[in-house]
Amino acid sequence: MVGGVVTDGKEILLGEKPETEDHPISGEWHFPGGHVDEDEEPEEAVLRELKEKTGLDVDVHQILTVYNTGTGAIRILYHCEAESNEAEAQDDLEEAKWVGVDELEEILNDTAEEDSVERDEIQNFIEKLKKMPVV
Repeated sequence: MVGGVVTDGKEILLGEKPETEDHPISGEWHFPGGHVDEDEEPEEAVLRELKEKTGLDVDVHQILTVYNTGTGAIRILYHCEAESNEAEAQDDLEEAKWVGVDELEEILNDTAEEDSVERDEIQNFIEKLKKMPVV
């Protein structure tokens, strides 16, 4: 799995999944992304997934973190920069919105379990974001 931490120079893009019973992040805010297709490189997948889910064209800068999702998948989060900030929720997103780092920290902490590897990864990642010149 891949995800894009998309910045526009000031804010970070989050997507919200619609409420369904059969998805592990149903109704939660997250970094948009998805699955890597067979014979597709992860960087190609994040470009494709972000275009499908938000309509945005992005430049991929670097891998920010890699972690086990706890559902048998590995997720690679890339830092990507948007060519515009006109994101539109598409595909399986209910909503897309731009947030500042403080709001991002609050939202992501609310979605992670108290004692989880994912929560630790999110905290480490937010510290990296605070040091980045683009947000």
